[in-house]
Amino acid sequence: MDDSCVVCADNLEWVAYGACGHRDVCSTCVARLRFICKDLRCCICKTESYVIFVTKTRTCMISILLLFQALGDYTRMINDFSVLPIEVREGRVGSYWYHEDTQAFFDDVAHYRMIKAMCRLSCIVCDKIEEQSNAGIKRRGKFRNIEQLKGHLFHQHRLVMCSLCLEGRKVFICEQKLYTRAQLNQHINTGDSEVDGTESERGGFLGHPMCEFCKSPFYGDTELYSHMSTEHYTCHICQRQHPGQYEYHKNYNDLEAR
Repeated sequence: MDDSCVVCADNLEWVAYGACGHRDVCSTCVARLRFICKDLRCCICKTESYVIFVTKTRTCMISILLLFQALGDYTRMINDFSVLPIEVREGRVGSYWYHEDTQAFFDDVAHYRMIKAMCRLSCIVCDKIEEQSNAGIKRRGKFRNIEQLKGHLFHQHRLVMCSLCLEGRKVFICEQKLYTRAQLNQHINTGDSEVDGTESERGGFLGHPMCEFCKSPFYGDTELYSHMSTEHYTCHICQRQHPGQYEYHKNYNDLEAR
């Protein structure tokens, strides 16, 4: 096993794995995949894992033991997942903590709370303010749905989320970017708002592609292609003469006129 996550390439400190035993993906990436995408498969072998176990990596634990000159191996390794409790609920379960939204058992309560916080609907602006003021988490507002959170962001902070990114960008709500109205327009049209970062940070993002006929933006080229293929028309004769080239027409009358 490498020292970095095969998905995000970050340092592999906390690992999440199922009965297949692949310990190559960090707990955050696995939680994001299970919670956002509802995909319970292992990223490596695609085996479906209804339950996973989250713990520190062996490399990380060895480093800690060497630091404190301790003896023994404290890394929790689950080889037989049938020993884990079934039909459990959120919270403490014996010596573990269970997170319902990701169907994961944790052997560390702090890491369990961190993943749980990432999965909840919360206002990151309020969270940061309370963290800086040492107010803790007791006063953090709870939102029943995403629409309520969006309303709070706009009325309390005059900030909005990009609805296209909200639908197409598979990240936690707390990882979604927040924009002013002006920044959002710039983000959609050219992708170079202050929130989107520098040119290198944007990774070539130049704004959301737009349908030339409907003047509606889409998350990416795949979504735009799906729209153009279902809502607009192409000439099948031209496609045969020029494979791979697509010229779209607004409607059938427009196609017939050409």
